[in-house]
This record gives sequence, structure tokens and C-alpha cells, in this order.
Amino acid sequence: MSHNKIKVAGQEPNASGEISVALDNLSDVSASSPSNGDFLKYNDASNEWENVAVASSSSVEILFFGQGGSVNYPETLSSGNNVYFYGTSGNFVNTIGATLGQTTSTSAFDDWYDQFTLPAGDYVLQGSLHGDFSGASGEAKYQFREGANNRGASGVNLHPSNTSGTEYPAEAVSYVTLTSSTTIVLRITDVTDSTTPTSLQCKRGYLLIMKVN
Repeated sequence: MSHNKIKVAGQEPNASGEISVALDNLSDVSASSPSNGDFLKYNDASNEWENVAVASSSSVEILFFGQGGSVNYPETLSSGNNVYFYGTSGNFVNTIGATLGQTTSTSAFDDWYDQFTLPAGDYVLQGSLHGDFSGASGEAKYQFREGANNRGASGVNLHPSNTSGTEYPAEAVSYVTLTSSTTIVLRITDVTDSTTPTSLQCKRGYLLIMKVN
């Protein structure tokens, strides 16, 4: 008495009728030497699924604060103080691995940060301050500071009745090369007619630091 023989990829069923089939044994898959992290990609020319290595790429390393919101700025703008940026946990980006700090850490400063310690590397810095002023002559100037050194071009924020206006300040920008872990701040260098703080900086202020090398 003859019996039909069932084989799959050259394998016969075991005593329980089970056959173990590897991915590469499927008729439309060619993945004989997969490596960790490979993915399957369909090749129209060969009509097969093939294992393909993920292309290597450099990750983007940035620090970004710009959550928005309606929280009042934690202090009156003063020359010599740092600019604070608002960001609650999960609502800012920090793929650089920067350490965040606060000159003042009372409850009014919860989720406001003014010190950003960066590892060695080359960085592009950009940031803005949206201030509150009591009169039309109100103005604030600010500049990035690396340790004891001011860096880059100053930003300027004016009362809305001026040409620039509070809605459209000129950003402070800089490029710095750090040879070791260094704290970066955005320092207010001059301010006139500062008034009771509102939520303008929370709504519109932002900080962007990009590692480029």
C-alpha cells in the first residue's frame, strides 16, 4: 500500500504532523543571510521579498522649547538676568542630552528653564524673548552667553507700537564650538519699561539649539 508523501522545503512532518518552516523557505522570500536590524523589502525585478539592511543615518540632535501656553513669566524682565523658557515634561525636545537648570527654583519657576548644559560639540543657537513693557519706548535686548562670554548677534524685542512689535522680535543667533560640557544661557543685556509679567513668553518664546558636529 502506497502513501502520499508531504514535504515542505524538503522537510517531512514529525510524528505530530508538524513542519517547521523558516522564512527563507517561502517561495517568494530570499533572505538566506539576515543580519540584526534587517527588514523585508519587495524586489519587483525578482518578484521576491529580500532582507535589506537599514541605511545608516546620523540622528538629528536638537534642544527645543516652544510649548506655548498661558502661564505668566516667573519674574520681571531685568538686565543681567537670563531668559527663561517654558516646557513641561514631554513637551520639549532634548535629543542632545542637555542638562536643564534654573537659576531660581521656587514654585513660580516650575517648568521654566534658563540654563542649558551641552556636551562638547558645534552648535547653532537661536532664541527669542517676548517681553511686557509699560510704554511705547519699551525694549529688551538679549544675547547668548557661553560661560563668561557673550556670543553671536543680539535679539531685540520692542513694544507693539514700535516697528518690530512684541509679536515679531528679532531672534538672538549664534554658532559656538564647545570643547567640553558647557552651560549656555540667553542673557538679557538691556531692558526698559518692563512691567508686570504676562504669558507672552510662554505663548511665543522659543529656544532652538542644533548640534551640527
